[in-house]
Amino acid sequence: MINPLGIVITVLYYKIAEKIKKISIFSKIPPIVIAGVMLIATLEIFDIDYDIYNESAKYLTIILIPATIALGYPIYKNIELLKKNKRIIYTGFIIAAVIAILTTYVVAKMCNTEFIVIESMLPKSVTAPMAVEISKGIGAIPELTACIVALTGIFGGVFGHKILKLIKVKSDVAIGLSIGAASHVIGTARCIEEKRESQVVMASVALVIVGIITAIIIPLFIYLIK
Repeated sequence: MINPLGIVITVLYYKIAEKIKKISIFSKIPPIVIAGVMLIATLEIFDIDYDIYNESAKYLTIILIPATIALGYPIYKNIELLKKNKRIIYTGFIIAAVIAILTTYVVAKMCNTEFIVIESMLPKSVTAPMAVEISKGIGAIPELTACIVALTGIFGGVFGHKILKLIKVKSDVAIGLSIGAASHVIGTARCIEEKRESQVVMASVALVIVGIITAIIIPLFIYLIK
């Protein structure tokens, strides 16, 4: 029988985190960060082994796959927007995937990072379910990949719109493409909070297409550099 501990405390803490986020001083912090801190504290304080927690919590990752697909619902209502910007989509997504992989590799090499850690970091801009499978496929560390993916998404969700505003990017299409390609589901969720449908559409397409492109490029990239 599966121990339900992981699912129960993860869902409970996330719901609590959503309530905490409504407090003004925490309004800019994504619920996943608040829930994550609470989870780590609980595991440490009560000396709960991570494997025991993850025995059931891992099934939430599986649920993320249909949840990610559901984010793409606005796409069906905005086919014309996609057709109008198809050239941007074709080039932008490929460039985004390549740059994410190359910059991660270069910076990690400059820091003398172990190769298996570099491999685990390469899918950082891909949504968690896809990134974990990519990590497993190349023999990396899926747990580390999931952590890096979460941190990347959190950074994009918190600072993405601010950075784009700072450099005076105003196009919803460009903003959505950038956020979705760089910070996957968490960034897309932030676009939803902004209530800009064009951003949501482009971000939803980006997180799926960039994930697929990344899954193709990474094994080839590792083969070439080994």
